[in-house]
Amino acid sequence: MKKTIIATFAVSLSVLLASCNNEASENNEPKEKSENTDNTSNSDKDKSEKNKDNSKQNEQKTEQQNTNTNNDGRNQSAQDKNETTDEDEGALNQYNNEEIEYARVWNQLGPLKNNMDGMDSLNVEKLPKGSKVNPQAEDSAVFKEDVVKLKAPMGVGGSVTYSSNGDGSINVYKNVPYDWRDSRTDANMKEATTKAIEENVETVTINQGDDQTIADLAGKIKYSN
Repeated sequence: MKKTIIATFAVSLSVLLASCNNEASENNEPKEKSENTDNTSNSDKDKSEKNKDNSKQNEQKTEQQNTNTNNDGRNQSAQDKNETTDEDEGALNQYNNEEIEYARVWNQLGPLKNNMDGMDSLNVEKLPKGSKVNPQAEDSAVFKEDVVKLKAPMGVGGSVTYSSNGDGSINVYKNVPYDWRDSRTDANMKEATTKAIEENVETVTINQGDDQTIADLAGKIKYSN
């Protein structure tokens, strides 16, 4: 009888232990699943953040490359501009301001259509204030300011008589001829020379022109007095 009771108790105890183990196993499974789910979620989150960081770094790198490219382009453009400016300025370095002015005036107003084509010199005559308008005439009006007379080597090339205003503009005496052909004792000389400096005087703004062309003209200047 005792053996039967002991055997029954042992079987019951085994069943009870098995039941407890099953419950513990079932309780652990959700926890493990939850932990696995959390780990997977954290891993995906880390990957997403890493991808965002990489994307941001790539965007910053691209922006920096674009900035560098734009800077290189601007620097190259500025360098090209400076080189061109230096070359242009270099063409005029050997001439003074007056010679550059004479060349620019002739380049713009010289009667010859092609300016210096066929001309080996540009004659420059400086006429101080008080100089006779017609140096050959005894009775001649005089210039009331310093003037300059630019002349081609031959009369057909024409001339330009002007005074400088010092601001890039000049006063052109259009009635002053290349040479005065009238007699030095002509009774009308006083009137003619007076009209030459008082009538048909035009103020003109002088353009800078191409520096190399101006340099070529300046290189042909010859002073006649």
